Amino acid sequence: MKLMFRCKLLAFSPAILALVFSSCGEPDPANLPVINTPANAKVDLSKVTLSISNAKITRINENKYTLNFDYTVTNHSGAHLAFPCLYDSTDDLIEVGLTDNTDQKLVPGKRPMEGLTLTEPRPLKIANGPVTRSYSVPIMPEVRDSGDLITLRVRLHAPSRYDELRSTVAAPLVQVPWP
Repeated sequence: MKLMFRCKLLAFSPAILALVFSSCGEPDPANLPVINTPANAKVDLSKVTLSISNAKITRINENKYTLNFDYTVTNHSGAHLAFPCLYDSTDDLIEVGLTDNTDQKLVPGKRPMEGLTLTEPRPLKIANGPVTRSYSVPIMPEVRDSGDLITLRVRLHAPSRYDELRSTVAAPLVQVPWP
């Protein structure tokens, strides 16, 4: 009887070991440290990357165009980054630049609620690992040929009162056809 019980225990032990060790992979995000940057210091974005996907310019009507894309902010630091910010989300820290093949700038329009700030700074966090969000911005009407390539430059700026303390992460340039 004891021998039979030991055999059954050994038969189940790989499954039990798999369950025990599966929880040892990625650290729990709730237990990761938070690196707080003081108000007048430079935010260290050296281990943060920015990438763009699904970029598309859409013609809504004769005088209305919209640029839509997904951006992924990936924090490789092993900790959450926090810094005081007057803006509510990382969307407000994104800068979009559009140029055509002759380096003529296209003008992005204003996004709803753009420029609004909080009454006082609060910590904004860049979570460890990748975080993907959608972004949309209107484009002022342009006379362009369908298929003209438009270069999209997207940068994420950590806020600072002083330019020398501003940290920036730029995504690789993306080309998008004009609709």
